[in-house]
Amino acid sequence: MIPKAIPQVLTNTTVRNGYQPQAPDTNIDADIYLFARLRQLSLKQRVEMAASHDRGIKKLCLAGIKSRNRDAPLEEIRLHFARAVLAEKFLPGFQPKGGDETVWIQDSITSAGKLHQILESLNIPYYVSGGVASSIHGEPRSTRNLDFVISNLSKTFWLLKTLEAAGYYCPAGAVENVQRGREGLLNITHTETIANADLYVTDTSTFAASQMARRRLLDVEEMPAFWVISPEDLLLQKIAWGRGSQSEKQWRDVLGILKLQAENLDYEYLTQWADNLGLLDFLSQAFSEAGILS
Repeated sequence: MIPKAIPQVLTNTTVRNGYQPQAPDTNIDADIYLFARLRQLSLKQRVEMAASHDRGIKKLCLAGIKSRNRDAPLEEIRLHFARAVLAEKFLPGFQPKGGDETVWIQDSITSAGKLHQILESLNIPYYVSGGVASSIHGEPRSTRNLDFVISNLSKTFWLLKTLEAAGYYCPAGAVENVQRGREGLLNITHTETIANADLYVTDTSTFAASQMARRRLLDVEEMPAFWVISPEDLLLQKIAWGRGSQSEKQWRDVLGILKLQAENLDYEYLTQWADNLGLLDFLSQAFSEAGILS
């Protein structure tokens, strides 16, 4: 059932029919308690938690590589680390640079703030989506790369030049493919920090325009500022993405956002667009599994 007003947030004393914890091995009471505690944290605390997850995983990765290659020179360690972090996005033309290994341990929040400055300087509207946005609006988690949604294709040439000047690598011909409509994605990697980002070019649909118009500026004290997708639009994106792929990660993000943001969502907007996009049944299922009671 779709809530028509602000729903009741599930607690340990309410009915839990259909409720699904974030992981199969997590007790329902423990899951409810976790999100009750997360709701008590400030936005800054939750963002810091996600950033800490990112840095911690990279530190463990680097420690493991150095342990397995004890006598290897720094250049070899750097190459192993880049391959491990980038996985399938490590392209033949990419050459990591820089001799300070502490620079490699950069979280996605910091990376988003740096790209924000570049895109703002070129007046290119954008918002951050994907795993980083999920950590801001829902359950904090680590993520391998950044997802940016951008518009204003007329400035892709200047964007590439600015990115190159800032130390980002972009595969040869990628910008031309985007400009000619062959691709809707531009993948970039910073050569020194090995931070990776996917820049998705938005379409011209009414829904895409609505998402860009409703983006929010994340401007938390002592943290990088950048634009992030609204929680309602992120929910719709992830339900749509996960519908075809049956992605457990996407669905976990959906439930995490609902469990954390239940009292703050615009349900009229959410249900209207879910209906327009043919997602009402999936949204209703998500409400049930997140313990949202109408």
